[in-house]
Amino acid sequence: MLWAALGTLLVVVGALVVGAFVVWHRVGAWRGGREVCGRGRVVVVTGCDSGIGFTLALHAQSRWGVSVIGTVMDPEGKGPLLLKKAGVVVVQVDVTRRDTFHNLTTAINNIHHNTGQELWCLVNNAGVMTLGQCEWQTEGQTEAQMGVNLGGSIHITRTLLPILRRNKGRIVMVSSPVAQVSTPNLTVYSATKAGLEGFCHALRRELTPFGTSVVIVRPCNLPGRTSILRQSGEQLDAMLKEAREETLQDFSKDITQMRQHLQEAFGGVEGVTDLKEHTLLLQCFRSAILSERPLATYSAAPWPVTFTLDLLQCLPNLWVDFLVAQNAYNWILSFAANK
Repeated sequence: MLWAALGTLLVVVGALVVGAFVVWHRVGAWRGGREVCGRGRVVVVTGCDSGIGFTLALHAQSRWGVSVIGTVMDPEGKGPLLLKKAGVVVVQVDVTRRDTFHNLTTAINNIHHNTGQELWCLVNNAGVMTLGQCEWQTEGQTEAQMGVNLGGSIHITRTLLPILRRNKGRIVMVSSPVAQVSTPNLTVYSATKAGLEGFCHALRRELTPFGTSVVIVRPCNLPGRTSILRQSGEQLDAMLKEAREETLQDFSKDITQMRQHLQEAFGGVEGVTDLKEHTLLLQCFRSAILSERPLATYSAAPWPVTFTLDLLQCLPNLWVDFLVAQNAYNWILSFAANK
């Protein structure tokens, strides 16, 4: 009885502490602090073909006063063509191929030479997601997520780091709530985002003495508005095709059912969508990029969701495992505004 009471007390105290932190965090994110002037500053955003990268590049260029370089896979795609019309400098870069990085550095040097504008910020947004248990996923799907989400962000950062450090600039990493609470069927994706946040925290501590900021932004519950899961049906077909015999025997029905569900849910999602109605998401990015004193982390979720996710990180793993098994995690995210 005594231990149970003590455990309850610790949970309550922990909840109060986390709650106070979240309130401070939310107030800090919206406190309207001073911003640096965007004029004369260049912001690089990776992964601008669609989704968050497309929206961020579009709004930063047209409304925030900065000059944007957007990296894309297909410069002639619908999203990149719209960005070009808005004045964004579109550059073809594959973050998994370092031989394409010279396209980006050349664009940065050309802007500096022609206009005198300096590189101020790198937003590591490029990312891919594959839904499916770790055992199901193909080697190529696993390597793609690690290569783009984690390896690509690290290598792009290392390439631009000398300029950003000397300019006392900023690095923004686009993460996910699964970096806080990992979930089934997102094992590899969760690992890449948790690794990205670990890299981010260590890098921030390395660069603080030089006046360079490193910031995390966590969008929340956006798969239905972006094309990140649009290819889920094809990905699950590949899992069935390349699965080992034991995996097929035990999971072929589950994979087929998931394929049907994901195809119905995300197969028709528009490839290029301006997420302009998600004001909290855009405000988080604006604060992360332009605030004079940015927070270490911004969450584009309502404060009750942010509070609950932070609280889950303080609970024993046994409790969290039980809540995730009961689908509580997905229920919590269902309250996020950025659905």
